Amino acid sequence: MDKKVLTNLLSEYDNIDVERFVSYIYRLSKDPKTKSIIDRTTEDNLANLYKRVNQEWLSFDWIHITLQSTWVSYDYVALKNKMLNVYPESVIDINIVYSWDEIVFSKKDWKIKYEHKISDPFWTQKDEDIIWAYTVIKNKRWEFLTTLNKDELIKHRKTAKTDFIWKARYKEMCLKTIMKKACKLHFWDIFTKIEEMDNENYNLEKEIIDEEKVLSWFKKDE
Repeated sequence: MDKKVLTNLLSEYDNIDVERFVSYIYRLSKDPKTKSIIDRTTEDNLANLYKRVNQEWLSFDWIHITLQSTWVSYDYVALKNKMLNVYPESVIDINIVYSWDEIVFSKKDWKIKYEHKISDPFWTQKDEDIIWAYTVIKNKRWEFLTTLNKDELIKHRKTAKTDFIWKARYKEMCLKTIMKKACKLHFWDIFTKIEEMDNENYNLEKEIIDEEKVLSWFKKDE
């Protein structure tokens, strides 16, 4: 990776952001764990990645937006930041529910009401005890509740190309999955490009095949 070439390709963008990006890519190119990622791409492709992220009013921060073996990955904080960029007044609550928690949702006059009793926040929180994930988003567009149960979270994990990240940070991936679901369901128009980039980390063909297996019993009489 030629740092000068990459820098020149991004000369029209903020110098400080570009310098950080180039330095980040250079470090990846020297790290034995990530060297192969950089070796198999070009400066043009890397510059295009920077531009695609920049078009979403976001920038690589190497924490919430990162470059992985399967390309660019956004975590739930990055998705939340994008929402706040477009709707600064947004109130966003993203949570997971453990088996010992109590939670009740209701909706009246199009307003979301809920109570989440965190029964024992100091209890040892194991991945297998997570039974739900949900997010409530309220802004001038409306109020939205999105939920995923344990089986649905497991299904999303099975389609991911980065299972090692799920294994290492299961809670954070559950939070990302529910936020990603909410953005796709209720704010598709502003998350289309992010969704396209992040979906490169998932085997969507496998997800379609799995769904066909689930629905295959409909065809038994054919």
